[in-house]
Amino acid sequence: MTKKKFFAITVTLFACVAMIYATQASASVIVPDPELHGVIGDLHALTVALRLHYYDTRSASLPDLNQLTNYLRVPLPDGWPADYQIAEISGGWWIGRRVPEFSSARRFLRENAPSLGLYEQGGQSTWMGGSFVWMNALPFGNDAVQIRAAQGQGRDVQYLFFNSPGTPYYWRSGLVFTAEAHTEARELFSSHSRGPFFVPDAAPRVQEPLRATPVELPPEFTVGRDEDEIDFRPGSMITLPLPRSDS
Repeated sequence: MTKKKFFAITVTLFACVAMIYATQASASVIVPDPELHGVIGDLHALTVALRLHYYDTRSASLPDLNQLTNYLRVPLPDGWPADYQIAEISGGWWIGRRVPEFSSARRFLRENAPSLGLYEQGGQSTWMGGSFVWMNALPFGNDAVQIRAAQGQGRDVQYLFFNSPGTPYYWRSGLVFTAEAHTEARELFSSHSRGPFFVPDAAPRVQEPLRATPVELPPEFTVGRDEDEIDFRPGSMITLPLPRSDS
């Protein structure tokens, strides 16, 4: 084998390996749990709305939630604004989202809170099960979370899917951006990951078949036959004869 041919083969193998790693890095994971998307997706959507507000105003004053609705389509979710909070914590702007008490999302949130940057109120500890889960939306520093946004597809074409670097997960919020905000978010936070970007249907739960248990008399169960034969053994049932009338 000539050196030229060997070099060509080496370059080809290197390119193939690089392509494999690039494909793996750009892969997206979308969990089929609407409740989970409702929580994490809303956090990311409001984070993007908050940043758009800051880029438009350049104001250091914390806005209220109603100011962020300028970037969202109506009608807003039924839980607005009670299920959402905004606060300034340690110099940064934070977004909070209520987690329903019996939500199927709770286990995933607890197990993945450190990698997803999810905190308890106050931002001092990772989320462990509080009524609200919090995310640092705008730290005002070089450590700002670089959220990525991808265009939804198919039945989710009106939505944006959001990703934070370091995880393969993408989240769809129930909040829908206005056409202008949608376009601006895609330009500012464009993602290079490949889809498809839509929430898949959850697999149906397999129900355990119900089986009837046959009813049987307990062992050693006897019944006295007449007034002269009464069985007093354990487990027996005693019957008393009715008195006879002489009339």
